[in-house]
Amino acid sequence: MNVASTVINEVKGYHGFIKFMIFIVALSGVAAMVRFVFGLGATTNMDDTYPWGLWVSFDVVTAVPLAAGAFTLGAIVHCFHIKKLEPLVRPAIVTGFLGYSLVCVGLLLDLGQPHKGWHVLRYWNLHSPMFEVSMCVMAYTTVLFLEFLSPVAEKFGWNIPLRILRWLEMPLVILAAAISTLHQSSLGTFFLIAVDKLHSLWYNPMLPLLFWVSAICSGMCIIIIEATATHKWMEQPNEGVLLRTLAKILPWTLGLYIALRTYSLLALSEGPLFNNPTLTLLFVLELGIGFILPFFMFISHTVRNDDRLRSHAALLVVFGLVLNRFNVSMFGMMDSTHIYYPSLIETVVTIGIITAHILLFVLIAKYFPIFEHHPETVDYSIPDSFGKVDDAVPKGA
Repeated sequence: MNVASTVINEVKGYHGFIKFMIFIVALSGVAAMVRFVFGLGATTNMDDTYPWGLWVSFDVVTAVPLAAGAFTLGAIVHCFHIKKLEPLVRPAIVTGFLGYSLVCVGLLLDLGQPHKGWHVLRYWNLHSPMFEVSMCVMAYTTVLFLEFLSPVAEKFGWNIPLRILRWLEMPLVILAAAISTLHQSSLGTFFLIAVDKLHSLWYNPMLPLLFWVSAICSGMCIIIIEATATHKWMEQPNEGVLLRTLAKILPWTLGLYIALRTYSLLALSEGPLFNNPTLTLLFVLELGIGFILPFFMFISHTVRNDDRLRSHAALLVVFGLVLNRFNVSMFGMMDSTHIYYPSLIETVVTIGIITAHILLFVLIAKYFPIFEHHPETVDYSIPDSFGKVDDAVPKGA
């Protein structure tokens, strides 16, 4: 009787959580409609001094690297042949697809004239990093959508499309890695024009490379957090063995980032570095707590093998990445005589976008086989152009 009561309470709690998230998403939808009706000036605190606010700093500059787990893990599994990590690929693809789709929503909200957003496809400005990022985001979202179609095809038994998607798997992985490398680095290129505006703690010519390497670090950490959370709250299998492999890779990528950041700070930065106490504190929190501390944590065998400590270290990296993007895109360019604060509309919409990501992931995980990687019951055999049959069933299936 006690067990039954517990199960009933858990089900009620689950549905209550879903309803709460739906309410938050609906509320943010209303706030977004208010923005479209009354315009940016009336609904945000952005102005000529701060034309980029919370929506760009978080929904774009921060959300894009947080969704980098898909291309990172795809490259690790398929290009470096670490096949045992393959069960983590599908959840990472879903996270990436949702992340980039919601980035597109954030971009539409932030455009002064969103109805002219299609102009980027017609009027090409080949000298603008914004053009490169916009094209790559659209292209990569399309690639992620095609990769996401595999569990959809499995769900509905669409065998022929599934065979085609399996045949395209490797080209899509290579294309995803190439496109992501371009636009992850180009996000850093944005800020190279802020020569006299961005503080010397963050402005340096290596921003594109630093943005790319930090995106790889945060992408792997998001996978660790996601797999740990789905095991704890969605009763999915414990992927601790696979996450330990990622945790062994992270010290190398974090160490590379710290080395590059140190070199760029000491050799390439110009102007005074520690002349602002507030920015100095933000820098220490970002690099010290967000990258150096988890670097030493991931070196520890104890941390790598403990689910709780491993996820805590991953959360610290995500914290460091988020703070870095805000430092570069917002705090490092603040005018002390005119401080920008997000409006209520901006805040509600951003919370709604985050909530929508979680809600959609939970629903997709519930109704589609994203944790059942390529079930054995499906026949993926496809004939090649020479009349032979290629066995497309993944190794270990």
